[in-house]
Amino acid sequence: MTAGGSGPGRGVAGSALAALGLAAVTALQPLAAQQAGPVHPLAVPAPARASPGPGRATNDVPAPGETGFIRVGQTMRGALEPGDLLMADSTFADVWEFTGAAGRKVTIDVRSDEFDTYLQLLDSTGTKIGEDDDSGGDLNSRLVIVLPASGRYRIVVNSAGHEPRAGRYTVAIQ
Repeated sequence: MTAGGSGPGRGVAGSALAALGLAAVTALQPLAAQQAGPVHPLAVPAPARASPGPGRATNDVPAPGETGFIRVGQTMRGALEPGDLLMADSTFADVWEFTGAAGRKVTIDVRSDEFDTYLQLLDSTGTKIGEDDDSGGDLNSRLVIVLPASGRYRIVVNSAGHEPRAGRYTVAIQ
């Protein structure tokens, strides 16, 4: 189990399907909705561009609905806003992709002064391998996990609660 991953409704694994260039991954509704509700899909489009090279700015905010890219050791800015992907409970979600090595311990932090953060980590097949709500202190998320395999991972940044909460945040991987 990962940091912050205990409690009611936690530990339900996601699933992946490939269809028409989209990866349909299972995403749980945040907090109380997780406890009683069924698992709902979140369509995560394949990245529209290649992973950033060394010359790419490290704090670009992806356009609404666009997959962001982050490397271990970086902190990136993002914003939950209209036009982003929607979770089953109609809250906004951003997706950040990174490449990780098997056995590497990573710490993922999502921080915001504008909303209560919630994060999920998906492996390359779209299976949820970790999630967190408030382990980062205050209403911030922190997930500490050893990556089970080498490959691409996706961080789903969301807000806790049921309203389409918008606002700026940072995501960091160490």
